[in-house]
Amino acid sequence: MMKIRDVGHAIWDRPLGRIVLLLVGGLVIAVTVMLYPPLRDVVQWFLPLGLIIWGGSRVYLYGRNDLLSLISGCLLILGGITRAVFQLIPLNELAGTVANLIPVVAIFSEMFAHHYREQE
Repeated sequence: MMKIRDVGHAIWDRPLGRIVLLLVGGLVIAVTVMLYPPLRDVVQWFLPLGLIIWGGSRVYLYGRNDLLSLISGCLLILGGITRAVFQLIPLNELAGTVANLIPVVAIFSEMFAHHYREQE
């Protein structure tokens, strides 16, 4: 008898399964936000707060031993802060682009750091 965890790992290990799970999860979130509008603020603030928490965990877990992880964690924190400022204050096009570009660069740097942590 398979456990739910085993089924989840079997689906998640396949690329098509990941795509389907991400699409279904996004659809569930979109429908929930449309049916219950007060959740819109929670979903809107999840990205900046998630980036800050993720960056803080990277700095806390790997920051002392790995310079690349420290840099990516700090970029994640900075990206969360700039994204939050972008949501709070109306910015011009250049400032808005930078506010959205920093989290993208931070995520790619964390992927790069994760790759090198796995290689060691």
